[in-house]
Amino acid sequence: MKIRVSWYTVTNDLGPGRRFALWVQGCHKRCRGCISPSFRDMDGGKEYETDDILRMILDADVSHVTISGGEPFLQSEALADILTRLRQQRDVGVICYTGYKYEEIASDPLAGLVDLLIDGEYVEELDDGLPMRGSSNQRLIYLTDRYTSDDLPKHRTSTAFFEDENMILVGIPSKGAKEFLDMVRSDTDD
Repeated sequence: MKIRVSWYTVTNDLGPGRRFALWVQGCHKRCRGCISPSFRDMDGGKEYETDDILRMILDADVSHVTISGGEPFLQSEALADILTRLRQQRDVGVICYTGYKYEEIASDPLAGLVDLLIDGEYVEELDDGLPMRGSSNQRLIYLTDRYTSDDLPKHRTSTAFFEDENMILVGIPSKGAKEFLDMVRSDTDD
């Protein structure tokens, strides 16, 4: 089975502990102020076999996985395959970001493999600076008892990675970091 991926890394951002973070490619939503607009194109990113992504996670020797995008639920079958096989080999916690409301995707098999779901579209005007989400309309939905609010970061954290001529920001950026990104983007658009 194949999956289209924008980027991946091991990080201490986007949840507690050392985690494998996976950004899938493709999103139909067009949230104003999206932190990763280059991940929207359905044909962008790189196509991988799910076996290859599973092997990368296992080789990373992590206890947690965060999935973001793009929109993970557009590739839920491939992600569910990866997570099901991963959990057969290792006990991992899973956090997933989605632009959908939980009620829209609750019956999706991927949702059944997620411990903490952050749902809802990003609304720039509602960006209140709280950790683990971009805007106040987004909910942290604990689908299992693996994570509690005490486990989660108390402040927003983000780390910049540079690859070739691209910069990837991992985490939920502060207002200052977002302003810097907007400035950099506008400079490169000229």
